[in-house]
Order: sequence, then structure tokens, then C-alpha cells
Amino acid sequence: MKRRTYLSFISLTGCVSLTGCFSSASPVASLALVEIENRTGEVVNIKVNAQKNGTIVHEDRYTIDGVKSGEETDHGYPSIDGVQIAEDWMADNAEFKFQFIIPEFELEDSFSTSDPIGDYRDAYQSELEGECYFIRVTIGDGSGNAALDAVPKRIATQAVVYDHEIFDRAHAGDCT
Repeated sequence: MKRRTYLSFISLTGCVSLTGCFSSASPVASLALVEIENRTGEVVNIKVNAQKNGTIVHEDRYTIDGVKSGEETDHGYPSIDGVQIAEDWMADNAEFKFQFIIPEFELEDSFSTSDPIGDYRDAYQSELEGECYFIRVTIGDGSGNAALDAVPKRIATQAVVYDHEIFDRAHAGDCT
């Protein structure tokens, strides 16, 4: 009898101490958009592949200009070019897998709903229920800065909780 009590105590405390015990079986946060920016001086062609619940829903290639100097812009300030992808298929709470590829520079990165979203472990974490997130993809030289003379050496992908008080972008779904 004591052994059974001890084993049930271990299973209860084990679940409380392990991450993921209070995660949902399916994602509870929905994807609002994917934002890709080029912080280098090179024009890049990035291929974006997306799967939703294991089915391919998006395969496209985008050409993104390099950083422009202040002399090249109408407003006199340097600018960064980018692409925003916000489509209806993103609006559901679903399992997503993205792949971002720049073949000319042999760069590749990916994101899935199992990856961290800001301070949260993944899109399955119960604290994110009803929230939206977006994926930020940055093409750069690894320094984090935008520069005319920078060449693509790295793709950095991160997901961030969508905050309406900070972001004012077109997005998929009902991120209210």
C-alpha cells in the first residue's frame, strides 16, 4: 500500500514539475502574419514554404531589395525593404511548419508551432489561449544592424506575441 501511495505521489509531482503537462494537444494561439525584412545591401530571393497540419498551403518566392541609403529614398532616411504575408489560411489555431530558404547564399531557417513564441515555450502553452503571434524573419550579416555593405550571412527567425497597442499591421484572423 505504501508503495502505491509513493508511486502516485511521484507521478503527480513529476507532472507538476515537468513542462508540457499543462499544454494543449493542439495549438491555442493563432498565427497573424509572417514578416520578412532584408537588413543587407544585397537583393535577396527568399523561398517560403508553409505547411498547415501537414498539408502544404504556401510555396512562393519573394524578391526583397537591399537597404537603401538616405540619398536613395524620398524622405532622406535609410530604409529597409521587406514582405508581409497575411493570408486566410493562417487564421486557424493549427500546427504550422515554415521553411525560409535563400539558395544564392545557401541560407535556411525554419519555424514550427513547437518553437518558442516570445517568452512562451510554444503555441500549445495554455497561457497563450486566444492570443495571436507573428513570425519575424530577418536576413542579415549576423550583427543585427542594417547596412548597405552587409551581405546575407544569416536568417534569424523568431515568433512574437502580437500586441495591438504596438503593432498596426494587416493580419489574418481575429487577433483582438
